[in-house]
Amino acid sequence: MAANTDDIRTSVSKDIAALQQEVSRLQKMISAQGAEAYYEVRDRAGKAIDESLPRAKNAVAQIRAEGVAAAGAAREHAAATTTALILAGALGFLAGYLLGGHQQSQPQHWWR
Repeated sequence: MAANTDDIRTSVSKDIAALQQEVSRLQKMISAQGAEAYYEVRDRAGKAIDESLPRAKNAVAQIRAEGVAAAGAAREHAAATTTALILAGALGFLAGYLLGGHQQSQPQHWWR
């Protein structure tokens, strides 16, 4: 019976050693695949940034040009600009006044 238990222990020890080797091999495979995926994603992100950078610079230049044009138009037509700003302010004040006037006639308390 002692020989049987020794055989079982030896067999289990061999199985455990084989499983440890398999786990180690799988960890190395997963690590390699993770590193490969990381570098692939990093390369894709770099390419996306490189492709979008000229478009972003172009958009900034266009926005800057539009701002300069709008400032120039406002300087040339100061009266119209002032009128438009006053009208926008008056409309904002009127909207706030009307919205502020629609309060509930009976306030509800938090405990109800």
